[in-house]
Amino acid sequence: MTDEAQNEMKELSRSQIIAWWGSIVGVCLVIAFGSIFVTRAYLERRNYEIENYRPPHVAKLETDLNAVNRDGTEVSLGQLRGKVYVAGYQYTDCPAGCLGMASIMKLLEEEFGDNPQFRLVSISVNPSGDNPGKMDAWVKENGVDSDDWWFLTGKPEEITKYMISQFMFFATEKVTDPALIPSIGEFSHDQRLALVDGDANIRGYYDVMNVERGELELQRLRMDLKLVLNPELKLSEIEKEFTLTPAE
Repeated sequence: MTDEAQNEMKELSRSQIIAWWGSIVGVCLVIAFGSIFVTRAYLERRNYEIENYRPPHVAKLETDLNAVNRDGTEVSLGQLRGKVYVAGYQYTDCPAGCLGMASIMKLLEEEFGDNPQFRLVSISVNPSGDNPGKMDAWVKENGVDSDDWWFLTGKPEEITKYMISQFMFFATEKVTDPALIPSIGEFSHDQRLALVDGDANIRGYYDVMNVERGELELQRLRMDLKLVLNPELKLSEIEKEFTLTPAE
């Protein structure tokens, strides 16, 4: 083979190597830029979702509940469509826990009561023992008297069934040990609060009476309530108001 042919072969090999490496570099650049683009898009979407966070829909009140308010008025939860409300169990003969629950709900009333879209609903654990007059007296005696706060009683079977099937609350159990009744009452019941939006969607459950994390649960409820009541609100505008991690 002549020197000229050998040089041509070398030039061809060199060109092929350059082209090959050029392809490798090109592919790497495409992958790198693609990764940057995908990562950036993911981060932007994640930041958007965090900034525009709203508590999820965890259940829905598919049917209505007819009941009697403490003033003797017949009402239904359907009348609260378009309102945002917090609901929980209560009963007048409860020795301690229900009063604690009422005090927490009163804090919510003090913070959000000026908003015309906000309501509170307490539903009797013991409808057969809680008539409207008894509930009204309990409310006034304990300083939780508000026109925007319903205390409901009614037919025991209907209320019990509704609270389990619609609110998804735990079943209530009757306390049989006489030694325990003076301290915890006649009924062991769900002590969580439920947040319900204007479309009857349950947006969260909050274990505000929990000894270990009750304060954190209350903070979470306050934050979620503020976000549901104010659809235009950004999380960054209010997150400094709440402490959602345990203190060390």
